[in-house]
Amino acid sequence: MTPPLTDWLATKPKCVVMCGGKSTRFVSAGMHKSMAAIAGIPLLRYVIDYWCRYADSFIFVVKNGKADVMEYVHSLPIHAEFVEPDALRGIADGLCQTEALIDAPFITVLGDCFCSGEFALSAPFGYGVGVQPHAEIAAIRRNFSVEINLGRVVRLEEKPSEPVNQLCGLGYYFFQPDIFDYIRRTARSARSGEIEITDVLQTLVNHGIALQPVMLHGVYVNVNTPDDLLRIGDLLHPGACADPLRS
Repeated sequence: MTPPLTDWLATKPKCVVMCGGKSTRFVSAGMHKSMAAIAGIPLLRYVIDYWCRYADSFIFVVKNGKADVMEYVHSLPIHAEFVEPDALRGIADGLCQTEALIDAPFITVLGDCFCSGEFALSAPFGYGVGVQPHAEIAAIRRNFSVEINLGRVVRLEEKPSEPVNQLCGLGYYFFQPDIFDYIRRTARSARSGEIEITDVLQTLVNHGIALQPVMLHGVYVNVNTPDDLLRIGDLLHPGACADPLRS
């Protein structure tokens, strides 16, 4: 079934923020990854501030470090709901926990991914995935690759060893409510044992759904290590940021 076209600039949809927080590099330092500080401000605040331009309310999917995230989010002037999975089994499974709260097109973002700049959202579309053009090959290997034909995504690959182009898939997704049906149709990955969100997108494509590449003209950092936080800090405040795990 063809999804309805959505004007993402006008609808102000809900935004689901995935905050797993299980990274051992951060947990060992006693913090939730999304709460790690950049110039004294949690990474999560940068994520929320960016996506407030598109969304009017937020759903946070959080397990580890839930209390810290909830306390911080409640201090912000946003409408927020919280969902706690019984276990951490990947993005797609965590997203399914929000199904009862979703009845319209919505955005899903990863709470440990920073971006600045603008998305190409001028034309209405049904389904979309964030894509950064002219990306470094190393960045694509850490994220996922995207192949495009005639303006539509035709193939995606999680953490490819040999990316076929310089298009980097980003942790930002523009979904319709029936995405949960496609998650249930997607097999678990032999690589991770989880239902990979990248595989869910490929399931959409395989069922003939038009998946729009939503180009980001700006900076994207998927935070995996404290060095990634330092990189963001240097982008925002050159030369002013200390190690977030030692501040």
